[in-house]
Amino acid sequence: MAKSLTVSDAYIGELLTYVQRWEPPNADPGRVAVLVPGGAHTGVCWTTTPDGRPGWAHHLLALGWTVLVMDWPGTGRSPAQPDSLPAGPDSIAAAVAQVVRQSGPVLLIGHSMGASLAVKALDEAADLVTGFLAVNPAPLGTIDTGVPLAPDDAAMDFYDLAPFLFGNADRFPSEFLESYRRTLCGLSPSVFNSLIVKDGWPGLASADQKRIRSVTSMVIAGDADQLATQPMTTAVAEYLGCKHVTVGADWGLHGYGHLIPVEEASEQILHRALDELNLC
Repeated sequence: MAKSLTVSDAYIGELLTYVQRWEPPNADPGRVAVLVPGGAHTGVCWTTTPDGRPGWAHHLLALGWTVLVMDWPGTGRSPAQPDSLPAGPDSIAAAVAQVVRQSGPVLLIGHSMGASLAVKALDEAADLVTGFLAVNPAPLGTIDTGVPLAPDDAAMDFYDLAPFLFGNADRFPSEFLESYRRTLCGLSPSVFNSLIVKDGWPGLASADQKRIRSVTSMVIAGDADQLATQPMTTAVAEYLGCKHVTVGADWGLHGYGHLIPVEEASEQILHRALDELNLC
């Protein structure tokens, strides 16, 4: 009998971080990818799009990759954490690093804040990361962005802001905006605030930048991104010591915004990035 796609789930570590494992029938043991969602999102953004197209997880599966899709501790299918408001980003970064250590060597792909928090996994387990793709990464707490701090007494709700920050680009499936924004989660203000001000994330202060830069990495930015701006994503690329690609200006792939992984035909961005990282 021919093998078929297998999908399983597990809860990893003390925080019971939810990880969904997708394994293709032609799985290559040397090809494992860990996908980290951004703030206010769950791993579902990697598996499907608002209009029902296959997400990046499926495109990696078609290339023979086993894919691990995670939800941050305290969000999505991971159990709620009672101290999530003041906890900051350390537990999330630790969870990403733990998934990498348990599953490596891996290709690590993160979106927005998920990409920024994944940098700590490079610091802690660079030898287990074969490549790192940071898609529209948020700042790393290494620059002052000028973005106002969020009030610290409630989770951040992006429902009303979604059309302007997430759904503004031409490639976003705007007719499905309403169903998309109903999937958003609350975001801890302590995570948000830690990343948007210089030295706001103490956990990165102990990073070994040489070790981080030993990993082959790439920063991908959308031309129409109003959330992770060009100065922000450029600062991340400079910290990583890697190539910065603005997909419209550099690759002629116009109309992409902050939600590249769910925007129309974004698999062409994934394939080109893998090709340039020599991971196809």
